[in-house]
Amino acid sequence: MIARDSDAGIYPLEAPAILFGITIGLTMLATFKASQQTFQIYSRTKSATKLYPWMIWIFLLTNISQAVMNWLLAHGDLSKSIGFGIGSCMLWTLQTQLAPQILANRLGLLLVNKKRAKMMKFGLLAIVGVINISVTCIYVAGYSINPEYFTHLHKIWDPIDKVVDLLIDISLNTVFLRIIQHEFVADGLQKYRLLFYCGVLFVLISLCMDILMIIMMTVQEPFLYAMTHPMAYTMKMIIEMTMADLISSIAKRPHQMQEFSEQICVS
Repeated sequence: MIARDSDAGIYPLEAPAILFGITIGLTMLATFKASQQTFQIYSRTKSATKLYPWMIWIFLLTNISQAVMNWLLAHGDLSKSIGFGIGSCMLWTLQTQLAPQILANRLGLLLVNKKRAKMMKFGLLAIVGVINISVTCIYVAGYSINPEYFTHLHKIWDPIDKVVDLLIDISLNTVFLRIIQHEFVADGLQKYRLLFYCGVLFVLISLCMDILMIIMMTVQEPFLYAMTHPMAYTMKMIIEMTMADLISSIAKRPHQMQEFSEQICVS
């Protein structure tokens, strides 16, 4: 199975097809978890205006839409055009805005100062927004104004954007883990040790997804990166929903002050 890219030649599609299949599987799992969490939130609040369910559903639809668009492009059913470029930028903007906001929402659950949490979310919106505007201008200009120059500029700026995303992830997750370690576990709330250790594991997986996207940008086959992007973001979404479930579950448990090892033995 091969596909022709008008700018780069002919590439095999076996690996992108596998990544597309993985994305479909992850999307099914994400849909189940999103449905479960939406039902739980609605049952508890009787409100359809809560921001978190809307964010996860828009994020889910954005990821699968991007995967389908990129697959159709790789398969030759879509061609590169300014319309395709604008559509890609819209989906990418939603992804890069929603991912840190969902992470910030998780962090906000642990912050006592809700004003600080709100300022953090607006700060992320502004920082990522500046990146969104700059990348979109460069990307769309590559289809109409001096394509060769702007395509080259995009290849330089895009990895920088991914590194910024990685640094945002590292910063937010570091604060999250420090709060658990220093404000919960250190105060004797041993039930939060499980959240800390699971948090470390999930954070490492999430950061691996960011690093994987950066690595795939250096590969000569463009469709590998195109299919890795929605797969990685869907995985990150599942991680965030799993962490939200874990926080909710642990918060409902009674406080236990004994050693963590004793807690495991009793349970």
